[in-house]
Amino acid sequence: MYSLRASMVLKNMKMVILAVALLVPGLFLFTWSSPASAQVEEFSNYTIIQDTKTSTPGLNDGHQIVMALSPRDDGSIWRGDITWTASKPVEIAVLHGYNSSAVSSQSLLQFGEPLKQKFGNAEVAISLMKPESGTSYTSGSIPFVGNAVVFHTAGAIGGEPFTVTYTVAASAEKIT
Repeated sequence: MYSLRASMVLKNMKMVILAVALLVPGLFLFTWSSPASAQVEEFSNYTIIQDTKTSTPGLNDGHQIVMALSPRDDGSIWRGDITWTASKPVEIAVLHGYNSSAVSSQSLLQFGEPLKQKFGNAEVAISLMKPESGTSYTSGSIPFVGNAVVFHTAGAIGGEPFTVTYTVAASAEKIT
């Protein structure tokens, strides 16, 4: 009696495993068969974005940009990771709120200022990075912390229009 019951349970388990094995790839293929042009998922203070964008002229002549992660209006900053592939070599610009009144005129003369730019009504300091992927493709992945993340071309890399596909996962963090 016991072996008959065990045999039936085993048969039922095999059927369930087979059904799952057939169902899971179908769900996976369905998810990837018709991706939206931009996929955004937000959970209160956590954001996941996957998108493809073409650049637009930046604030200065000869600059092209794609805003990957916009600044928040609640005083929080972003912390996360971004991975991308682009049609041309790009730089990553992470923007940080800059308080020029915290630096005296004498300090400015002695120490200088970081790379900065007017951004709307505010001034931002810019961490400008050109990560190398180690391949012949213009792609990369970096962690970041800042107010916004922008893909950028200008100067030595030409300021040419570009297309970028990226995935960013970030959480909003309060400044302490």
